[in-house]
Amino acid sequence: MRFALPVIALAFSTAGPAFADESWPALFRDAVGPYQGEETPHSFDMSVMRGSGDVLFRYSYDPHSAMPVTIHEQTDQISEEDLLESVSEDAGDIWCDGMEDRVKGDVELAAESDTTATFTFTPTTPEDAEDFERQIAERSIGTVVVDKETRQLVSFQYHLPESFKPMIIARVHTFDLFGTCEAGPSGRPYLSELTMAFDVSAMGQRQSESSIQRVENVEVAR
Repeated sequence: MRFALPVIALAFSTAGPAFADESWPALFRDAVGPYQGEETPHSFDMSVMRGSGDVLFRYSYDPHSAMPVTIHEQTDQISEEDLLESVSEDAGDIWCDGMEDRVKGDVELAAESDTTATFTFTPTTPEDAEDFERQIAERSIGTVVVDKETRQLVSFQYHLPESFKPMIIARVHTFDLFGTCEAGPSGRPYLSELTMAFDVSAMGQRQSESSIQRVENVEVAR
C-alpha cells in the first residue's frame, strides 16, 4: 500500500511476497496475512488533508475506467502530473491486510477483551524503502487491534517513543501514525482513515506537520 505523502509511505510501501512468522500468535498472523477471500475490485473516493483542514488532494478511483484515477482537487504545491504518478501505481490498494513484511521480530499480546486482542511489535519497512524511513519505523512501537470473530484488523498505530538523529544535521522529535480499518462491501477490511503527525528539525529549521487521509464511498466496482 503506497500513499502520496512520503512519511505515510514508510508504513505501507508496496513490497514483494512475505511470509508470516510461525512464532507469531495465530490471531495476529491471520490479521496481517494475505486476504483469504476473492479479491474483488472496488471503487472509492480518497481525500488527504492537512491537520489545519486544508485539502492536499482528492480523487476518485474506478478500476474499470480507462483512466482509473480522477483528480477533483489539489493544492498548488502538487502538480497534477506528479500526483497522478504518485497515486496511480497502487491507487486501488486500500486494504488492511498483507502486512507481514511490516513486522520485525517478536509479537506480544498486550491486552485482550471478549471481542478484541491488542498486540505490540517492532515495525520495519520493505527492502526497497529509504533508510530514513526504516530508521523511524524500527524505532517506533507498533500496535494492532484485531477483531477476534472476523480475525481482521480493527486499527493499528506507530508511535516513536524517543527522539533520535537519523543524521548529524537532523532530528526526528516525534512521529505518530494511526489507522482505522472497516469492513468493505465484500467483507474485506479497508483503511478508512489514517492520521499522521511528525515534528522534525534539519539544518537549524524545525517543521511540524499533520495530515488526515480518508477513504469513503467504497463500492464493488460494476
